[in-house]
Amino acid sequence: MGNKRRTKDRKRTTSRRTSRGGRRWSSIEVHAGPVTGPNVVSPGLDEVLAAMEGVSSDLDWPTVEDKVVPVFQRVRPYHPSMPEPVRMVVPPGLSISFGIDIGPAFLGVHAELVERWEITQEDLLATALDNLDRRMAAVPPDEVVDAAIDGLPVRALQSSTGSASTYVLRPASLGRIFGTHPQLLIAPMRNLLLSMPLEADRELVSWLFDEFAAEDPNCLAPAAFVLRDRRLELEPLGDPFGKA
Repeated sequence: MGNKRRTKDRKRTTSRRTSRGGRRWSSIEVHAGPVTGPNVVSPGLDEVLAAMEGVSSDLDWPTVEDKVVPVFQRVRPYHPSMPEPVRMVVPPGLSISFGIDIGPAFLGVHAELVERWEITQEDLLATALDNLDRRMAAVPPDEVVDAAIDGLPVRALQSSTGSASTYVLRPASLGRIFGTHPQLLIAPMRNLLLSMPLEADRELVSWLFDEFAAEDPNCLAPAAFVLRDRRLELEPLGDPFGKA
């Protein structure tokens, strides 16, 4: 399970009673990581547990099909006790996994789930991208914020869906959100996507990525995305936080 922000730094097991009409989570072990920066808002543990109470632990495909979305892997690994997520590489060479959106968190999709659903990984990818298309189509204009950082014009999107970073997987649809002009995009966190002029100084772009990523221990790997003619190209930025 991955929070869309994160919970407090603690480990504990909490028990929940089984609800009538469907099997619920009987116990949940929480492994949380380091504290986020002061500018990152996290869902509380109680909020995440309450969301899980509304989801059957069976996670049957008809129930979760419209909630499955692609997610980018964060830099900090999950706890070793968690099952290995299904991973795929999609154009232009991006590694993704998948999550079941329960509101304040994503439940990871692993191989056993896909096997139980009796679908292929290609089916999983197609469904996740269809769901992503619907989310992008519903992004209102006021979710995009214009700003200037050290003279660099930046447009920022934090989506109410919690998965703004993966919008780069649908470059043909990004024009409605950020415009159809050539541009450079970065995604320091899972729910943050920044657009800036294509000619932006790359040292400044790398610094900007690090400034945002340093706030979130669950940040994403540094990369820039060149968007032009409704197509996406991957451009590495270097190691997170300026490490060699």
